[in-house]
Amino acid sequence: MNESRELQRNRRKPVLAVDALEERRVLSAGMGSTFAIVPGSVAEAGKATTVEVKFDSTHFTPGARGRIVLGIDVAADPGSQVKPEIVSIRSANGRGVPFQRATYSQTIVKTQGLLSPRSSAVTASLTAPREGQAATSYRVDVRGSTSETGAYLLGFYLPGDADGDGVVSKDDIQKIAAQFGKISTDDGYSFDADSNRDGKIDIRDVRMAGQNVGAKTIISPVTSVNLDPASDTGVSDRITNQRVVKFIGSASPNASITFAEINGNSPGGTATVGADGKYTIDVQLGDGSNTFKVTAADAFGQVISGAIAPVNYSTNPPTVVNTIPKKVS
Repeated sequence: MNESRELQRNRRKPVLAVDALEERRVLSAGMGSTFAIVPGSVAEAGKATTVEVKFDSTHFTPGARGRIVLGIDVAADPGSQVKPEIVSIRSANGRGVPFQRATYSQTIVKTQGLLSPRSSAVTASLTAPREGQAATSYRVDVRGSTSETGAYLLGFYLPGDADGDGVVSKDDIQKIAAQFGKISTDDGYSFDADSNRDGKIDIRDVRMAGQNVGAKTIISPVTSVNLDPASDTGVSDRITNQRVVKFIGSASPNASITFAEINGNSPGGTATVGADGKYTIDVQLGDGSNTFKVTAADAFGQVISGAIAPVNYSTNPPTVVNTIPKKVS
């Protein structure tokens, strides 16, 4: 997590990559219009591990056919040697959900130096609850393709969301159609227009996006935390004489926000993100330095957690002193 910094949803390359943002591991360039990032871990070679996510009518709107085409990509967490692969998707009752996995062209395999033409991303058409219906759960099973173990990240996206605004529209279809025939090595290729993440934009991408028109989500892969300037007395240095300070930020609507001081110096606090994706929280400071670990947990199953820069309580914080220069005679 990083204060005053938000990750843009625009991605370009046809492979999955990761960046470390303080303690928060986030998918970066290469992940397309990602709306959620959920970690997992392969603890034993040859055995699958499961990540569960939920769809509800508050945070997801199905397309015209009452379904959502969901894209899921996977990558090893930084420092992990595991080579994760999505092996199955199951509904809450354990039944397997059909999914499709594209293959890269030989040109892409050669230019990218890939070991396999199999795409790391899969897509599936899922039932999404309508207003008044109960939430629907799905389980994604991941296994290492080699004997290596370690942590991985699952990135979830809406195929067809070419502009990364969380909605698949007819304008998105036009943007994809305008990219028709381009491959990842071409100038002007747009990764977000590549619905199935196979490095080439063709009729399959247009059809898949067309099936998803109307699909929408308000889940966000971004959580921001900022100290309210009014709480930073004196100069802007995160040293304040206010015992209770206010933080402001944004996250997925209705997500729960938890502040926990890593040394037990403050009681911390909790808040709920509003429907507009914004929140405020008043937190009591302990004497001296206060370093908070902030955790955002949303309805989809995404948990974003990271430490923010310390805020120091002092009865005598630094101030700006304006002096009038003496007139030289």
